[in-house]
Amino acid sequence: MATAYEKEIVEANKKYASTYKHGGLELKPKKKAVVITCMDCRLNPAEAYGLDYGDTITLRNGGAMPEDAYRSAVISCIVLGAEEVFLVKHTRCGLLNAPPDNVIHQVMKQRLGVTESKEVDEFVPMSFDDPEQSARAGVEWLRNAPLLPKDVRVTGWVHDTDTGLVKKVVE
Repeated sequence: MATAYEKEIVEANKKYASTYKHGGLELKPKKKAVVITCMDCRLNPAEAYGLDYGDTITLRNGGAMPEDAYRSAVISCIVLGAEEVFLVKHTRCGLLNAPPDNVIHQVMKQRLGVTESKEVDEFVPMSFDDPEQSARAGVEWLRNAPLLPKDVRVTGWVHDTDTGLVKKVVE
């Protein structure tokens, strides 16, 4: 049985599809770029950065961690022709100053109803203490990643969730 929210999604999609005019777009991004940003529901990369359908590939994950986005970034650059990567961290991220991994693991085990779990023990939450420092480390990680072409430009940014402004922190 569909939930109330599922019904909202279906109705919203019908409205969206009734005016959809983006069929036939090319697979490769027009701006030849990849945006890696956080999955945070307060972020809307298309609106915040003036992106339109087909402009960029947008990869989202908890904390905008390049290690999580790596496989898709490599495919985007090697197969789809992206020539630059924008790593965009943000203020007030849920992974900022998160509890230590062992505390997160304990909460996960409680939620899953288990006392022991190799999978939970090996799970890496990837928390961080400073978005600018995390952007610097992430850019460095991507620039040294073995499968990302060395001619791909990688820059680091921080989006302020209170003002909506983005600033470059790594050239």
